Amino acid sequence: MTSPRTPRRHRSRARRLGALGAASAVLAGLVTWAPTPASAAGAFTTEVMTITSGTGADAVDLDTTVFTPDDASAGNPAAAIVIAHGYGGTKEEGKGQATKFARDGYVVVTYSARGFGESTGEISMDAPDYEVADARTLIDMLAERDDVVQDGDGDPRVGFFGGSYGGGLALLTAAYDQRVDAVSAARTWNSLVNALFPNNVGAPTGDTPAASGDVETEDGVFKKLWAQFFFEGGQIDAEGGGGGEAPARPSTTDGCGGLRPEYCAAYEAVLQDNALTEDMRSLLEASSPASVIDQVMAPTLLIQGEGDKLFPLSEADANARGIAANGTPVKVVWVSGGHGAARTTRPEAVMLDQIGTAWFDFYLRDQGSEPDRSFTYTEVTGQGENGQIQGEAKTVDAYPGLAQNAAARIDIPLAGNEQSIDYPQGGDPAAFSAVPPGFVAKGGSRRSTPEEIDGQYALFDSGAISMPLALVGSPTLSVRVASTTGEAVLFGKIYDVAPDGEETLVQSLVSPLMLTGLPATLAEAQPTTLSLPPIAKSFDTGHLIRVVLASTDQGYAGPAAAATYQVALAEGAANLSVPDVTGEPAPDIAAPTAPEQPSGGGIGEAGGNRLLLIAGGLAVLIVVVALVVMLGRRNRGGVPR
Repeated sequence: MTSPRTPRRHRSRARRLGALGAASAVLAGLVTWAPTPASAAGAFTTEVMTITSGTGADAVDLDTTVFTPDDASAGNPAAAIVIAHGYGGTKEEGKGQATKFARDGYVVVTYSARGFGESTGEISMDAPDYEVADARTLIDMLAERDDVVQDGDGDPRVGFFGGSYGGGLALLTAAYDQRVDAVSAARTWNSLVNALFPNNVGAPTGDTPAASGDVETEDGVFKKLWAQFFFEGGQIDAEGGGGGEAPARPSTTDGCGGLRPEYCAAYEAVLQDNALTEDMRSLLEASSPASVIDQVMAPTLLIQGEGDKLFPLSEADANARGIAANGTPVKVVWVSGGHGAARTTRPEAVMLDQIGTAWFDFYLRDQGSEPDRSFTYTEVTGQGENGQIQGEAKTVDAYPGLAQNAAARIDIPLAGNEQSIDYPQGGDPAAFSAVPPGFVAKGGSRRSTPEEIDGQYALFDSGAISMPLALVGSPTLSVRVASTTGEAVLFGKIYDVAPDGEETLVQSLVSPLMLTGLPATLAEAQPTTLSLPPIAKSFDTGHLIRVVLASTDQGYAGPAAAATYQVALAEGAANLSVPDVTGEPAPDIAAPTAPEQPSGGGIGEAGGNRLLLIAGGLAVLIVVVALVVMLGRRNRGGVPR
């Protein structure tokens, strides 16, 4: 088994400087940096080769392409970059980005991960003994090339670039192999446990703007549809679209989607009760950067999508806190898009190209100025009917909370009566917020408007805002909850309500919340802090902020038994605590008025739509683990992008 090597000091002048640069985002070829103009392009050659990784029964052949600049030689060696693709993809996804890097003078390696494309083997979800070991084998290959800069015997100058599945691998490889000199990881996870079984009960875990709740529980709310999407053995964009084919060499275990049998068995056990098991927890933790984040010494760029339904902003926030605690340079950039969301905009891609190029140039080639420590995010000002985001890039001096600059918070008064909400048996019918690509609401479309079901939610309102308010991060509120079953699963949401009453669920995001040990009445209930979805949204003058706590959501599994919940704001703490990263004066907000629940239809249009599978193959990103349950429904055709 591979294990983290003893951390060493950053090599060269660039590596000794404590800097942060900006973001590079390419996720499985979905969000690419801006192309290099042909007139500025350097010549390069490509070589296709097969690299054997591992020994014995675990040995695999990795389909690999090396891009070599024409001017790279033993007398003029170049730094190298390894590009890792997203789940269900192949090395072809990185071809465009590899071309750009090669034209910029880097030796570039693209490859298909084990179990995908022309590479052999079974999928292990970025496990240290398999996918991480494969990445280290590729670094060994670069150590043998005289046209690659060598910082020592067997130690090439190399950066690692990836998004989603490839982003997780980039972080894990940097933790397990100190030869990695710089990392760009986009739209990826810190903890697969938290990503797939989230529970955001509790105050924020850190002073950063998007830290999630700090209450540790044995289980969370199972993100079931994303898991089902994965079982189909296809591919998912890190920005909402699905497509591609199933792994070229599927597992010999029928119905396992190309994964190793231990993942299949663990997932079958999860499905018994829609609950996290110890076997699954062990597998997911091993594939989580959180388990080895204290070993990441390579300067790291972190990009996350503000609309990501699979890996929310809290995952990048946790990675940033963990890496910064090592004294390692780290920079955070938030842009629109993400899994299950609209694509990143062209201006954002141009920005990422500029700051991402500067990051690798400085840390791999000692070129240019040390990247600054600023935090850039897209402040959303509107959402189009097709889900496209309108907004503008904002920059502050640093990501709050990584040093001594804890994110300030402001309190926004809320109003709302004590409310009783129903949870139907098995969670059916369920409210609609967003679902993975390949699923639609019955009678709706992939871009269906979010809808609440009458009787299944509580709501609390702020007063009207006197001037635009930028909400950047994860708001919190304190509530009291009672339940007829002693437990409750809730989904926290933030709505932007216009003066004419039009309601918009911000980025269609929800925050899953699992509460246990609840009393039967509110009189006995103790205050509980809930962390709501982290966002980056500007609320206009005259608008108000609406917090909804719903009992169901179509994307998640819920309890089996029906229940009735009672919900109320905590006495003496009827405020929404909002991160403030701008430092600007807080606007005046009118006194709030307790809202009335509409009858008959809920928020949005008709509630309670059921899900249908889009015909054709499904695809999924990376998660949990592919399996059994949908045997016979697997389709290699793919959903067109």
